[in-house]
Amino acid sequence: MRIEWLEAFQQTAETKSLTKASESLHISQPALSKQIRNLEDELGAQLLLRSSVGVTLTTAGQILLERSKRILNEVNALRREVTRSQDEGKVVLTLGSWPSIATIYLPGRIAGNLQAETKLEIKVRVFYSFFDMLTNLENGNLDAAFFDDRGVKHPFYTTPAFTEKFFLFVHVNHPLYGNKDEVRFDEIKNETFVMLPEGCDVRMLVEKEFSERGKDLDIALEIELGQSILGFVHANLGIAILPEIFIIQKKDTIKAIPISDFGATRQISVITREESVCRQLLGFIESRPS
Repeated sequence: MRIEWLEAFQQTAETKSLTKASESLHISQPALSKQIRNLEDELGAQLLLRSSVGVTLTTAGQILLERSKRILNEVNALRREVTRSQDEGKVVLTLGSWPSIATIYLPGRIAGNLQAETKLEIKVRVFYSFFDMLTNLENGNLDAAFFDDRGVKHPFYTTPAFTEKFFLFVHVNHPLYGNKDEVRFDEIKNETFVMLPEGCDVRMLVEKEFSERGKDLDIALEIELGQSILGFVHANLGIAILPEIFIIQKKDTIKAIPISDFGATRQISVITREESVCRQLLGFIESRPS
């Protein structure tokens, strides 16, 4: 039994999706499926039930998932210990974050410092649920995670990294909002939006803002990637409420309009198992310009 088979199985079981798991592990979906089949063949049991809407665990799969968490935690701890002893103190940190943080925020904040820090190696994994990030922190697959953890109970160290406001993203030719430089909540409260899925901090924060104002968030379509949501806005097929970070990736056909009385903000924090790792990452982040 190979460790990569267990890692492939665990990631698939936790995300309930072969597509999400393959993206997170940075391997092709056929390669991921082959690893799981190899594991099933070796154990002589079916572990996952596949369908058009995702995957679910069989009884054997549920048993393996609980055991695999403990096994992989021990293996990852062993890897870190051996690496430190053989590489003269070199530290490998694996970070988990949303796609937007991984592609927009982290590269510019960390890359320049890594050139000078020869004993540090950074790896980044993309996730679609804060629960999955916390699970991978717990079992040792991640050394740190970046998301808004306010209101989320967990035993890890956490320190705010940055805060951002929410904007209304619309096509520049939108009949109601294309000519506006600012909107109020009452103007948009009855609209339908293209939104990120449940389990994402953006979705939770926007839903909470609407709920506190006595309104239900009306969702026309759920899309896993904020960048894909911008594609719908670019085609003038919908409007969206997204955090400020997406302004960097918007095209000229898209307008990001401030919502003047929108109370919600997103506070991205660094969450780690070890306080020293949290301080180290914050040092990198704070030493780089915005």
